[in-house]
Amino acid sequence: MNIQEFKDLSLFKYELLENLEKLPYQGYCNINYQLSSNKSKYLVRVFKDESSVNISRDFEYFIQKKASRINIASKPLFMDKHRKYMIAQYLNGIHKEKLNKRELTKLIETIKKLHNIKVKNKPYKIEKDLNNYNKTLQDKVSKKLIINTKKELYKIKKYDKYFVTTHHDLNPKNIIFYNSKIKFIDWEYAGVNSAFFDLATICVEFKIKKEQYRFILKKYFKKVKKEHRLLLSSYIKIYSNICELWFKTLK
Repeated sequence: MNIQEFKDLSLFKYELLENLEKLPYQGYCNINYQLSSNKSKYLVRVFKDESSVNISRDFEYFIQKKASRINIASKPLFMDKHRKYMIAQYLNGIHKEKLNKRELTKLIETIKKLHNIKVKNKPYKIEKDLNNYNKTLQDKVSKKLIINTKKELYKIKKYDKYFVTTHHDLNPKNIIFYNSKIKFIDWEYAGVNSAFFDLATICVEFKIKKEQYRFILKKYFKKVKKEHRLLLSSYIKIYSNICELWFKTLK
């Protein structure tokens, strides 16, 4: 990838491109660059092979554009016709590993904005991924993780699904804090799932203590029900197990 590849794009018709620099933090499914011009900065996401994961680059572009309209994501500006890369506005800000109550409250408010985005996609089926892991991972630890995850899914089967548009990967590296705003990046796994999946993700990724679970649920639902506590507990286990299985496939 070099700067010459972008100079003929109509997006930069009235700008002089000056520098293309690989960013220090990289994802597993993309190579990220900062593209600078005489007027602005851009993020270039070069896509890696996704033959083994559930990713739709068209939907990523679509949902990020929707999210940018409500100010919780950077605006995507261009997708090449071969789906090799995407260009978006560059976001300034910082990533945080720990959150105080004010930051946690703001994060939950931002997640609720995301969850209110309406799409027509079919819900993500965790069972499908578990079946794939069952075929590819043969070690005892993986088999136990799969069994335990299925048990949790069975346990919550009787409850409401709470299906919403979810980010699916709200780890600290995908959450940017800038002044009083929070924006999400890396939308490749976005789709429809239970609201509790994203809530469980932040509990795990930010190492939220159990005594704060009720605080999270109250900020999200206002009135906390018993099933909310049960669903969050189960999805924390489900998310943790799926992450462990996913990382095993990378080895």
